[in-house]
Amino acid sequence: MNYENKPVETVEVWFSSEQDPGKESWFKGPQEHTYHLSQQADLNWAVPSPTEAEDEDLTTLIVSPELTYQKILGIGTSLEETTVCNLSLMSADEREGILKQLSHTEDGIGFNLFRITLGTSDFTAERFYTYDDMPDGESDFELKHFSIQKDIGLSIIATIKELLALAPDTLLFASPWSPPAWMKTSGSLKRGRLKEGREYTDALAKYYRLAIQAYREQGIPIYAMTLQNEPLLETDYPSCHMPPERQKALALALAKEFAAHGLDTKLWIFDHNFDEVWNYVAPILKDAEAGAGVHGIALHDYEGDPEVMSEIHAAYPDKPIYLTERSLWGTSGADRMARYFRNYASSYNAWVTMLNSRIAPHQWLGTPGPTMFIQDANEADRYWRTPEYYLLGQYSRFVRRGAVRIGSSYGSVDTVTNVAFRNEDGSLVAVVINQTQSAQPFRILCAGRQFVTVLPPQSVGTYRWWDQG
Repeated sequence: MNYENKPVETVEVWFSSEQDPGKESWFKGPQEHTYHLSQQADLNWAVPSPTEAEDEDLTTLIVSPELTYQKILGIGTSLEETTVCNLSLMSADEREGILKQLSHTEDGIGFNLFRITLGTSDFTAERFYTYDDMPDGESDFELKHFSIQKDIGLSIIATIKELLALAPDTLLFASPWSPPAWMKTSGSLKRGRLKEGREYTDALAKYYRLAIQAYREQGIPIYAMTLQNEPLLETDYPSCHMPPERQKALALALAKEFAAHGLDTKLWIFDHNFDEVWNYVAPILKDAEAGAGVHGIALHDYEGDPEVMSEIHAAYPDKPIYLTERSLWGTSGADRMARYFRNYASSYNAWVTMLNSRIAPHQWLGTPGPTMFIQDANEADRYWRTPEYYLLGQYSRFVRRGAVRIGSSYGSVDTVTNVAFRNEDGSLVAVVINQTQSAQPFRILCAGRQFVTVLPPQSVGTYRWWDQG
């Protein structure tokens, strides 16, 4: 590896700070906050002295590059219809500007993994739809009426194409909120289950295969799909209760459909909370044929603890774990994200990228928190960024696809916490979080060297240096 012109003797530093994390006040207008991916003066490495080694009050984070763990697929957000709807109201230049701020590594925060929905979710301005809606009492097992035309008409396809043109290395994964209503026990996109019988499993597998093909025909490859968003939830927006036995049957049918039509889209199972993951994935992965067709496990963080991911990894080390949905706020959110990665998550995706100042549009049953971008509802080209944009950038701009997590001591929430990575270009990255209201001195020890520094209160620092060999 060529390290010419790499700053081997110095450490590059960036700070971002929190401000009123998760508060509705962000919908009223922009606010000042201290640091926003602000580059600081470089730090210098030094050889630890005996006096410093005896300083028990100085928080020490030991980074061990020789200890390697999971590979990182990407970090990103969603392009659900709420975000696309707001983007579509903007001028072409402003819309492109936001997509650049999301995806560019220099002019933005380098997101490279985006979630899209197959049909509408609860975050939409539209009447709920799928790609094969039929009048009540009618069915379409041959899927003659299948069409993604609504996605074209709502500018979803055009927005994704624009993103891919700006950032060709972007990967997309897709999640359905509900099968078509005629396939369900409720006869509605709300609530219900997939009807019993192989004919419904096969029809749904064909439906998803057609969706992946239709997107591919539009020049949009889908890297992976989850089989059902939140399969243990039935509620009054698009949803479908799908127990593990039905998802296992669907995974088998989908794997056959994809293989028969030359599709390499990966299948991720579950796509729900930490607290139910064991009971859900074990019956699927214990089946040899179904397990062979599954490429990963998708998780949300609304119930339970991230540490369960380490247990799942120990049991199924060949199935990567992806954190596919959770919006986080402030330094506590940055620490939560560190815990995802410290417990074998290979990705992270925020949910919903841009609401407007009226907290719209959406049809969720609660009140959403502030998104990374907030659009002025009265002036579509006016928008502001919340601190979460920058706090996420402390990870996404510096931890690139193909990076591996490396060993590091966690620290303490009373001082600082961290997670560390090594990129394929040899750069080492430590993301350090200070959730306290006081500046926190600490040091990083790595390969016989150290640097000593101070992280401001309620801030995240990213520290990047280069492997020496």
